[in-house]
Amino acid sequence: MKCEVFVLAQAERELQVIATWISEHSLDGALRWLDSFESAKRSLAANPFAYGLALENDYVDVEVRQIQFGTRHGNRYRAVFTLVDDEVRILHIRGPGQPPLTAEEIQSS
Repeated sequence: MKCEVFVLAQAERELQVIATWISEHSLDGALRWLDSFESAKRSLAANPFAYGLALENDYVDVEVRQIQFGTRHGNRYRAVFTLVDDEVRILHIRGPGQPPLTAEEIQSS
């Protein structure tokens, strides 16, 4: 199943904030992190059902899944997404140590 992947506005903002923060410590690290995210998007396009339900799935009406991607140093990030027909919609990007999303955050995406 080939899907089109869309990064919604809130996820794009979160992506930029995280990339900026990483680049302040290591420009190369930020570029590698963005490459890791692009690789995750390609994986989602190829088979979004290969990735499990997100923690947040238990308290929202829409099914939300997650794909993890990371840095060379092992920091894990999550792209939280939903499927609408043949579209993957990335709702949020979460970093290590960030709390789970609230129902309101997911519903406002």
